[in-house]
Amino acid sequence: VDYAVAGVRKNLYVWSVTSRALLKVLDAHFGRIIQLEALTIGAWNSVITSSIDRSVKIWNINNIFEQVHVIDRHELQIDSISLSENGELAVTVTRGCVGVWEIRTGRLLSRLADSPLGAIVTHAEITPNGRYIVSSETGKILVWNRVTEQVLARDTQPGIQQINFLEHGDKYLTVSCPQAASGTSAGAAGGGSGAGTGDDNGIQAHAIVRSLPEGAIVFSYDYPVRLVPGLPFRCAVISADGQHILCASTDKNGKDAIAVFSGANGTFLHKISLRTCNIKEIVSLLPLPHKPTQVAVLTNEKGSIMDIKTKKHVRSIPKWSGTCTTDGKFGLYAPSRGGLELLELKKGSTVKTFIPKVAEGVFTVICMFTSNDEYVLYYHSGRKTLRVFRTNDAEMIANYRMQAELTAIRSTSDGRSLVLGTVDGCISVLAIADPQKEEMQQFLKNLPSRDANWKKKLAKQKASARFKAAMRLASISTRFGTPIDDEDDDEDDDAAAKTSAGTGSKVTPSEGTPEPAAVAADGEAK
Repeated sequence: VDYAVAGVRKNLYVWSVTSRALLKVLDAHFGRIIQLEALTIGAWNSVITSSIDRSVKIWNINNIFEQVHVIDRHELQIDSISLSENGELAVTVTRGCVGVWEIRTGRLLSRLADSPLGAIVTHAEITPNGRYIVSSETGKILVWNRVTEQVLARDTQPGIQQINFLEHGDKYLTVSCPQAASGTSAGAAGGGSGAGTGDDNGIQAHAIVRSLPEGAIVFSYDYPVRLVPGLPFRCAVISADGQHILCASTDKNGKDAIAVFSGANGTFLHKISLRTCNIKEIVSLLPLPHKPTQVAVLTNEKGSIMDIKTKKHVRSIPKWSGTCTTDGKFGLYAPSRGGLELLELKKGSTVKTFIPKVAEGVFTVICMFTSNDEYVLYYHSGRKTLRVFRTNDAEMIANYRMQAELTAIRSTSDGRSLVLGTVDGCISVLAIADPQKEEMQQFLKNLPSRDANWKKKLAKQKASARFKAAMRLASISTRFGTPIDDEDDDEDDDAAAKTSAGTGSKVTPSEGTPEPAAVAADGEAK
């Protein structure tokens, strides 16, 4: 017997029996270890661990001193992911902090939390240019400088439910509802003829638009909402042209309606009643990307398209789950009991069938298009697989087995990669290797994981970036520093020398004041 092994929480501790020294601490699981068994057969010295994360691992104790390659991850599960426009940075939200990741290398660059002890982070978004991060933490809205990791603006707003950018990241919208955050629900909120004029017993949502990065309030408004048990807060959406903010509100009878506000100054414009399209409960709103004046009202049974200018019902699409392409022509139907279909949104008919209707039980299903609409993604929590289909021919090109349950997924702007967040706190970046695309082979060759010298190249790039930053700081310091006039200093020195020679005084190098010379009786200086 050479080693003593113990499992404490999610870590594995290894001691030497002879020296009683702690030799190694292994990050074994992302859940608590519930059982530990030793397995020694001949020269095979192993330990088997099982965890509450539903995984079993076998550890070779003889090789514990070999080099371990650590994969960065959070301690808690990832709730959401936000990507910069260039696809180089990802921001993840966990309950305790905001993580900043470098997508190509998979490194966790920093963890941001204004209150490291007891911070409760609910939302975070990175600006399209990647310079700032807006997050909500413990009833406050924060603006971070991503490079310096400093808070630039801080304001109190409890119960934040969403964060959205306006005008390509120059402004940001936050909507808060403390009753929704605390779990309070009501059958109906107070009515009112206009925004912010609901009944005192009703529930009000507070929307604020601030500037970046100062965090100054541009405008704000209130509107009545209805909290439906079993449904999350119905978030406000921004029209495709950014001119309108559309909110799931209530009419004077307490029924669901759409409140339309100006995206420029927050002025309440009008409300759209949903009685004509026979909608009782709004599940979510979706602005159509190809028509700024239309919004889709989604329910559990169908999706109805409304015109926000004419306030009329355009058409209803049965079975539509709310995902559509950027041109607004196609959508997806993915029921929780199984199956995946491509819908034509103009007539509501099924165009292609990706997965036939198979009774697999009721599970969590996540489906979406990639950013370029070339592929369809389908995650099934029962199978724990992420399937990728081509949109044009409905052929499955990938069936990826997840290491843990998927909680967040985003597609990069070029549509070549997927960023996945799981309950174990890890993010995975997958490249869609379509055999029909020859350019993907070159894309895979250029990945850092395919280059043995990528660490050296990355170090050179960072050194070059630091040198350029130092040059900029030096140029700024020289430009705004106090100039020194050498000619004036030379003239002052010459004048001082002449004065000293004319008065017969000498200047000592150690003192700046002249010392009078001793004069003899015959008039000669000694």
